[in-house]
Amino acid sequence: MYHPGDIIGLSDAAFAQTLNTTIAATRLVVCRFPRERLTDVLRQSPRISGLILALSMIDQAMLNDRIIVCRRTDGHLRLVLFLLQTMSRLRLMEPVLHDQFHCPLTQEQIGAATGLSAVHVSRSVKKLLELGLIERHKRFFRLKDEAGLNELVGYVNRYEHLDLSWVPEDR
Repeated sequence: MYHPGDIIGLSDAAFAQTLNTTIAATRLVVCRFPRERLTDVLRQSPRISGLILALSMIDQAMLNDRIIVCRRTDGHLRLVLFLLQTMSRLRLMEPVLHDQFHCPLTQEQIGAATGLSAVHVSRSVKKLLELGLIERHKRFFRLKDEAGLNELVGYVNRYEHLDLSWVPEDR
């Protein structure tokens, strides 16, 4: 899943062929950046190179979080993590975002992202609604009790408290 400001396809840069397909759920603007130009960026800007590395580290940590939550048997916890990670990523580019976000994905697409069936996504949403942790209106999710959701999955916002002191300055 990509959000505004994300670099799409960076994980494919190390391979001779693109291994993944990306499909947009909403309108978007894509700025093509040929892999060959990445060499120039890496040579000319140690700071951008470090930030790209940091983004990869954050993605890896978030993937590890998903693996830990997916080991649990309760499917609704996968949905909780999906909602919290989505909110965190959106807030990175939109810091004034309060407690709700637009989610253009269908239940099938959310299921594909979380490893749940569409039916299980529906049941999980219903359970979180009944617990008073979220609200849903059409394609908007509102996190009514973000602290409670965080506690359910032991969520760590990987974008908060970043230490980028090791990232070099440009020459």
